Amino acid sequence: MREVTQIEKLTKTKVRVEFDEELRFILPVSEFSALSLEVGDILEDDVFEQLYEEHVLKKAKQKVMGLLERRDYTKKELQDKLMQAGFPADAVSGAIDYVESYHYIDDDRYTRNFLEYRSSGKSRQMVYQTLAQKGIDTEKIREYMEDADMDDTANIRRIYRQKFGDNMDFSREKKQKIFNYFLRKGYKYNDIANVVKDFDSI
Repeated sequence: MREVTQIEKLTKTKVRVEFDEELRFILPVSEFSALSLEVGDILEDDVFEQLYEEHVLKKAKQKVMGLLERRDYTKKELQDKLMQAGFPADAVSGAIDYVESYHYIDDDRYTRNFLEYRSSGKSRQMVYQTLAQKGIDTEKIREYMEDADMDDTANIRRIYRQKFGDNMDFSREKKQKIFNYFLRKGYKYNDIANVVKDFDSI
């Protein structure tokens, strides 16, 4: 059995209900009102499970599916989104397991797609940091980056020519700004210098 130990109105539309001083659900006000819950109420296990299934786990699954309809996410990103939305850990795990079972999320696929379609112009270091922050296993990042044959020097050369052609006739200040632009994007000093030779005098 589960006891309602706390009820807290968070906003005009959301109420947090605590059970046994440890498990917390966030429910829409309309659904909370329909349940007529009060502090001290005791719920039988089957009633609690039904409440959990219909008003928590189901909502978590709907939240995940709604997010994935708009774009692809990593597993960690979805977990963070659900936690931020106030879902308990069990519901987060259940919702993630649900979409994984249908292969709606796949961190390997996400990494391959990111490297193919979203890494253009980014340094190896920036790509690595971005994917690591999204929860991708660091060994897998290195493996896929090697397979993608990312070349920072080639990237710098391509970006430089897009912006400036073959022009090297810039003031010292302008050259420093260009150099700093590439440094901010995570490119290494030596790789930049190999492309822009006359930066050696800066």
